[in-house]
Amino acid sequence: MSKDTYESLYRKYTDDSLKRKLEYYALWTIPSTFPKDETRVPNGNADIEHDYQSVGAMLVNRLATKLAGTLFPANASFFRIDANAELKQQLEKAATQSLIELENTACRRLLYNASYAQLVQALRLLIITGDVMLKRYDNRIRVFSLKNYVVRRNNVGEDQDIIFRECLDFGELPQNIKSRLNQQGKREEDEKVTLYTRVKKITENIQGVKLVKWEETQEVEGLPVDFKATYTEKLCPYFTVKWNHVNGDMYGRGLIEEYAGDFAKLSELSQALTEYELNSTIVLNIFNTAGNFDIDRAESAISGDWVAGQKEAVSAYEVGDYNKIAALMSNLAEINQRLSVAFMSSSNVRDAERVTAQEVMLNATEAEQVLGGVYSQLSQNMHMPLAYLLLNEIQQNIIIAVEKGEFELHILTGLQALSRSTENQALMIAASEINAIVPVLSQVSKRFNPDKLVDGILRANGVNVADDTYTEEEIKQMAAQEEQQAAQLAQQQALMQGAGQEQAVQAVQQSQGII
Repeated sequence: MSKDTYESLYRKYTDDSLKRKLEYYALWTIPSTFPKDETRVPNGNADIEHDYQSVGAMLVNRLATKLAGTLFPANASFFRIDANAELKQQLEKAATQSLIELENTACRRLLYNASYAQLVQALRLLIITGDVMLKRYDNRIRVFSLKNYVVRRNNVGEDQDIIFRECLDFGELPQNIKSRLNQQGKREEDEKVTLYTRVKKITENIQGVKLVKWEETQEVEGLPVDFKATYTEKLCPYFTVKWNHVNGDMYGRGLIEEYAGDFAKLSELSQALTEYELNSTIVLNIFNTAGNFDIDRAESAISGDWVAGQKEAVSAYEVGDYNKIAALMSNLAEINQRLSVAFMSSSNVRDAERVTAQEVMLNATEAEQVLGGVYSQLSQNMHMPLAYLLLNEIQQNIIIAVEKGEFELHILTGLQALSRSTENQALMIAASEINAIVPVLSQVSKRFNPDKLVDGILRANGVNVADDTYTEEEIKQMAAQEEQQAAQLAQQQALMQGAGQEQAVQAVQQSQGII
């Protein structure tokens, strides 16, 4: 039995019914994200069908931008490294930057080469189609829609096999492939060919140890390209993201699908209203032939002219009905209101260049509540692979140590990663209460223990300062050091005082001629 080519596997894995459905979702929102026809034309842009309303585009763009600012805040890290002794030791050994600096440096790399715009585009696709593939390479991010990739997942939604296609010029191919294809017929350098890339998950059992890796290979027109790459489990530059995973589904489901009924109605009513309004602009002049009205004279007459006939014989007729237009507009307004709430468009968002950490946390919490847990899923599917890839780019030795099993790397994403700002906010509130309560009670009565009061206020605000406070042993050591330093200072002062007295005696003896 002949082996399937990557092209045949691609067609086999493609769900045409799903694509047709997604084309409608894109038509209702942003048609260019998933057009009905191929958009590749020799020169220029292809024609893309558009809907009769732009509400869908506004809602998707606004939500995508808001989520991008929340998932990848400009002034904060989108992930946290849960520090442990092994990691701290590794950082000290490498004489590298602190943990927070490591996080911030990694996150800044994500914004190189206009990658933020690519992330927004990825979120648009997720909202509309529910699925997107990302490729991280050369400090860049590339986004693929379901128009150009297929994926096989296991029962829990984990990627197992990815095949994606790219349109290239024949001249961009390796020389050995060009030679083999030219044997089948001479090709022009600018002739378009399709390159298929397969990224397959491979699990091996070596001496009882489970080893997972990714293998990347390529084909052009059924011919294998002389290229092969292997990646470890967590460092594969190709990964897919789902908006919402439903058990049994191979692909994710987007937010548009959840509100497909409203969008379909919005589209139909918008078209009906537009066509009816255009028709309503038509005004007809009706006349009664029995009224002896000179129509020919009236058409050429100017203001003030005399025209023969009865005025009742002529009237204007407007095709449209205002009540019908008002009813259509009312229905559309109700739909817009529902969708505005569902897409977080009605919430207040401060338009500022730098949004505070607390605002990011509030936006993330709102997204988690309104979108039904999708924020946490996105943070897991997008943040986690990107965090490993970015850390590997700036501190490869840490990832190598993790893969060797020297220590475990615990990465927190989503709301957990943003909790640092929450902790700081709670600490500020606790500090304000301490400043207001402790001095007052300490002055009122000697019975109040300031340290216990501080501990009680911190606990009440959910603040854990165990890592930031001295232990009893450390306090004893500090007290002993202070006593030792005080004794040394007293000794030095005594010596200096003794030396001063001796100098004074010598001065008196000199004045008296004794010495």
